[in-house]
Amino acid sequence: HTGTMSTAIRNFDLYRKVPKDLTESTISGALISVATVLFGLSLFMSELGLFVRVQLKNEMFIADSAPNEKMQINLNVTIHQLPCAVLSLDAMDVMGSHEVEIHGNMFKDRLTADGKMIAREEMKGSHLGAFSSFQRFSFEYDRQEGDKVKEMIAAKEGCRVGGFLKVNRVPGNVHISTHSYSHMLGSLFPDWRNLDITHTVNHLSFGNDTDIQRVRNRFMGAGIVAPLDGVTQSPPTPEEKQAQKKNSWLADTVIYEYYTKVVPTMYVTLTKESIEVHQFTANMNRIMNPQMPSIYFRYDISPVTVKFFESKESFSHFMVQVCAIIGGIFTVAGLVDAVVHQSIKHVTKKAQLGKLT
Repeated sequence: HTGTMSTAIRNFDLYRKVPKDLTESTISGALISVATVLFGLSLFMSELGLFVRVQLKNEMFIADSAPNEKMQINLNVTIHQLPCAVLSLDAMDVMGSHEVEIHGNMFKDRLTADGKMIAREEMKGSHLGAFSSFQRFSFEYDRQEGDKVKEMIAAKEGCRVGGFLKVNRVPGNVHISTHSYSHMLGSLFPDWRNLDITHTVNHLSFGNDTDIQRVRNRFMGAGIVAPLDGVTQSPPTPEEKQAQKKNSWLADTVIYEYYTKVVPTMYVTLTKESIEVHQFTANMNRIMNPQMPSIYFRYDISPVTVKFFESKESFSHFMVQVCAIIGGIFTVAGLVDAVVHQSIKHVTKKAQLGKLT
């Protein structure tokens, strides 16, 4: 009874063994075996590399935002040859209401002609009235200090505006200009239109600056979070000015405009930690205009959110791939070996019969 059961079980054996003395070793089989093992090892190492590697994937979706949600703008701009005393920082959005309520932490640094800091002051915000659609951070100016301002401009003092402010999540602009002091500049400088507002954008980003730095360090190459950093603008040449004046007889003052398209972006680590910042693309335009010299940063916010997330291959998927590699290679190698072996036997037999010509 036991022997019958044992025989019945052996009938299920899918891997029946061939006695060793019934097998035949060949040189072609040995070469194919070596090639099979080497190729299998290379595929295994490649699959192992994918298993241990952290991959970065992305997807897009439309996310809802809270009605009163704010967006942080980080700004650091150096105006090389205009003193802080004649500059103001304004923020405006399309909502058209003076209840913009921009909150922030902005500073101005007085700079010497060679870029060394003289002093730092915090910029204070104030509303401008019921019919105004923007809130202004302005540098306080005493009309009795006109001579002092003249000396600053003559000494080619510069100004660095830096910090962050929070705005509504709607299209708008932030601009640095001499608008607040046009009445003063007109009386002090008859050629105020030629004031030099060339500058360097040290940094511009949207979102928490600490999170942005973490993204730049960890997710290198994933997204564009600060494309304007280091951009420097030079004054137009006399030829460029003349060409602009042909298009408009009013064109005289230089205005720099940056157009940015802001895309909310979420970065998720392997530990499911989420970092929310904003990517943006930027284009620049330099125009001649009868207005006061100014620098505009215009932004528009995309309704689509981009999500980058880290992922790793699961162990079960890795094992399935390894089994597929082993099974596939040995199956194909067996077929190749059979074809080669039969071909060699056929050629050898013809040679023995003298039928090779």
